[in-house]
Amino acid sequence: RCALSSMVKSRLQSGTLPDSIDFFELDLIAHRKISDAIAERFAVWHESPQVIIVVNGDAVFDESHMAIRLDEVLEVAQTQKPSGS
Repeated sequence: RCALSSMVKSRLQSGTLPDSIDFFELDLIAHRKISDAIAERFAVWHESPQVIIVVNGDAVFDESHMAIRLDEVLEVAQTQKPSGS
């Protein structure tokens, strides 16, 4: 709903996303309790827009606002290996 979130979402969607990474979008307005639970569970400060990368149940990366860059998100996500892979 905010212009900044829309702009960041558009930047992320304009790139090519690999099939090997699961991406999820959370509507914070419709699901505020889930957003609060995520912030608590992963010990990250809630911001919007925000990207959180979770590997093996731990937040290994989070970034928000104009600092969100698809190339950085993909680099971190692709270098992180889940246990057992």
